[in-house]
Amino acid sequence: MKIKEAFRFCPRCGSPFQPRENYLECNRCGLHFYFNPKPCTAIALINDRGEYLLVKRAVDPGKGLWDLPGGFVEEGETFEENAVREVQEELGLSIKQGDLKYVAAHTEPYLFQDIEYLTLAACFVAKYPDGESPKPADDVADFHFFKPGGLPTDKFAFAAMHKDFEAIGKFLKTNKL
Repeated sequence: MKIKEAFRFCPRCGSPFQPRENYLECNRCGLHFYFNPKPCTAIALINDRGEYLLVKRAVDPGKGLWDLPGGFVEEGETFEENAVREVQEELGLSIKQGDLKYVAAHTEPYLFQDIEYLTLAACFVAKYPDGESPKPADDVADFHFFKPGGLPTDKFAFAAMHKDFEAIGKFLKTNKL
């Protein structure tokens, strides 16, 4: 179900929303509810052998499929702060904001509890932190390092990961970590 269909009543006055092209409108109190994307991050950690660290999702959406570490930006947080926090929370790894290299951004539908939201993901690359071992959190079922030519593309949790890896490949051809 699209977000436009899921949110039917105004949270301010309780009247039915009227759908518009890019927002919902309450004819009674005038509230406009816009369909802005939810900001999130994806981080490609690359080890000294040029392999990518992917995580297997332990929760839906995409439970059991491979993903890049990352997550939703919290209130007051920058994309970079979010990337550092998510890598720490999901894998127990320490990276610094200064080690992150911005690669690309994309929007993508995100189905959560039967409602389709739109996300805006900032994709970063960073060198895997030397001497550290991943300690997966409860939302990570497993992790694995994959060679660039051996990525499990048929088991990606999200379609936009194909765009992420295309952008990462182009970035790495002309930039160093």
